[in-house]
Amino acid sequence: MIYNQSLNICLPFIALAVNILFQISVFRFFPKTGLLRSVFFGFTVGCLAIIFLGFGTRLIFNLLVYVLLGYCYFHFINMGQTARRIRILTELKACPGGLSVQEILERYNSAEIIECRISRLVEHGQVLFKNGKYYIKSPFLLLVARTLIILKQALFPR
Repeated sequence: MIYNQSLNICLPFIALAVNILFQISVFRFFPKTGLLRSVFFGFTVGCLAIIFLGFGTRLIFNLLVYVLLGYCYFHFINMGQTARRIRILTELKACPGGLSVQEILERYNSAEIIECRISRLVEHGQVLFKNGKYYIKSPFLLLVARTLIILKQALFPR
């Protein structure tokens, strides 16, 4: 009985560990998969771990806790990739002599940032450039964004 209760309490964290290990493995051994897809695959494997290891009435609760932990992990990964503050700190660490405000602005002007993000979307097959215009090619990222918006609204209603 105590074993079952302990497993139920630890299950979302075990699933998160499975998620992280699977995500890192996919990202390292199959780099063409890309970061976002590897995070999605890891999250899915963690969900399956909850479903297969979970039991009883706490399955829904454990799944909900895991989804919230997975949401936090996604934003932790995303923060390191996209947050300007993190990127600026990384640049400053790489330059022992420091950077002036002008040098930082040269590295992070908005036109270059937008160009970089659009080219990344095109490279990953999420956006198509045709006849001088951009179109959605794969709705995967849009689906992820909508899912995150729904989760955010459910967790933090206004």
